[in-house]
Amino acid sequence: MDRDEMMRLFNAHRTAEAARDIPGVLETFTEDCFLETVPLGMRSQGKDRTRVAYESLFTAFPDLAPEDTGIAFGDDVLVVWGTLRGTSLGQWLGMRPGGGTFAVPFTNVVPFRDGLMAGETLYFDLATLCQQAGLDLDSTRTAATADAQETRPPDAH
Repeated sequence: MDRDEMMRLFNAHRTAEAARDIPGVLETFTEDCFLETVPLGMRSQGKDRTRVAYESLFTAFPDLAPEDTGIAFGDDVLVVWGTLRGTSLGQWLGMRPGGGTFAVPFTNVVPFRDGLMAGETLYFDLATLCQQAGLDLDSTRTAATADAQETRPPDAH
């Protein structure tokens, strides 16, 4: 895909995220898409699992909003970075909300395939997010590990 096509699709994706339009978010992805959250060691594979991951994020952090400050392009990939902001107001990974607001630097790597986004790989500082959000870091890591084990495809165990 060329830069304009990638940007058009990524902007549609961001617009759907901001509107909490999960079907709209999923329309930007391939069927076998993924959402990988590196600091949690979690990867949701396929549209069904990716839907659940987005529902969880939007429940836990109803005001979750990336503020993109930079973007770079490669062959069928874009990388965007900026500040991820939100407030811990809902259950996340089975944990109670911490009530705090966070603002952490993030980087998001988005590969493209067949005219759609193949997925997203998200990087951010989990310790800072937890501290600001009022969440216990060790409990968050433990919950993420348990969740990753539960959602891992059977052939990956």
